Amino acid sequence: MLRIENVQTIDGEITTLTFESKEEQTINATGLTVFPALIDPHVHFRVPGGEHKEDWETGARAAIAGGVTTVFDMPNNTPPCTTLERVTEKKKLIEEQLERVGMPLRQYLYLGADETTVDEIEKVREQVIGIKVFLGASTGNLLIEKQETFERICELAARFGIVVAVHAEDEALMKKNKEAYSNVTDVSFHPKIRARNCALAALDRALAAAKKYGNRLYVLHASTMEEVAMVRSAKKEGVNVYMETTPHHLFLNESIYPALGTRAQMNPPLRTAADNEALWVGIADGTIDTIGTDHAPHTLAEKDLPYGTAPSGVPGIENYLALLLDAARKGVITYDKIVDLTRSNIERIFEIPSNNDSVLVDPALRKKIANEDQLTKCGWSPYDGMTLTGWPVYTILGNKVYKLS
Repeated sequence: MLRIENVQTIDGEITTLTFESKEEQTINATGLTVFPALIDPHVHFRVPGGEHKEDWETGARAAIAGGVTTVFDMPNNTPPCTTLERVTEKKKLIEEQLERVGMPLRQYLYLGADETTVDEIEKVREQVIGIKVFLGASTGNLLIEKQETFERICELAARFGIVVAVHAEDEALMKKNKEAYSNVTDVSFHPKIRARNCALAALDRALAAAKKYGNRLYVLHASTMEEVAMVRSAKKEGVNVYMETTPHHLFLNESIYPALGTRAQMNPPLRTAADNEALWVGIADGTIDTIGTDHAPHTLAEKDLPYGTAPSGVPGIENYLALLLDAARKGVITYDKIVDLTRSNIERIFEIPSNNDSVLVDPALRKKIANEDQLTKCGWSPYDGMTLTGWPVYTILGNKVYKLS
């Protein structure tokens, strides 16, 4: 039996918690607050094909260090996870790696959408958490450009009760912008190439299809004030739409490009401080339903390549909760809202069973994020140098407790 004594709930009650365990253990949690362990609904653990950046052994360590015990892994692997056969193969690789590290991280997989996906949807409906659709190309070669193909995916997803998760950037508009800025080598132009009108055009297509077919639409990594307004309006109209944003779109903006260079390059790109504020408003009024880290590790050697050759994406899973706890200390967000965004809403939207995984946090612990302390295999963080107050110190996954600091 695992006993957590003198722990505070997010409502301020002091209590004792017990968890079934093969070992007898008691933790005096005076000064600590218990949260439901986090779900990260948007990670790229790079298996198969990108294991030099991350794998499930290092990814599990990073997740648990951040208070995360469940992840939804994206399909833009090498080869991409676009068929039942590849989903099955990927699950086997994951299970082998998690068994080696002894961390039974809970995981769900996405099916990747390409022109052949329509024939796979019914086969995989019990095996995946959703269908990931890139309306604009990002990392990997998954892409759906034809609206008729996208609508067919939405139609089948509605029939079989599967979530359609959309990377909403319009490929045709981005191609035009790339031509206009073909000689640019400055990463600060990234938000001009992948401009906000690219996001809005793709989101408009996705909302129109969801309105037509009634499928659950999950809008990934919202970055602009206009996207928030569009989804707010669509929800009022009864469209079955949900919206995610990321920590980097909440806590960073385009002002960081001179300091971080291509280390701050991601898709969609960082926007303005006004967009940061609009995302926080969307969180407060319930337009934004979830936070996913879009944990997308690349090595520093890859990230420090010149703009145009450096890959997009940043790691983030192990600083996910600490960033939110620091924001709560500053009065930007409540503990209840953190639970909604990182656990309750995700379980509801994706219809997954709950569990008693928990994370004990020290709201007073002050610590600086440092690249050398990161457990992700890529070994760096875009938040390097930031000092945060409020950190996870124990994560409880199943019947085992992991001491973090």
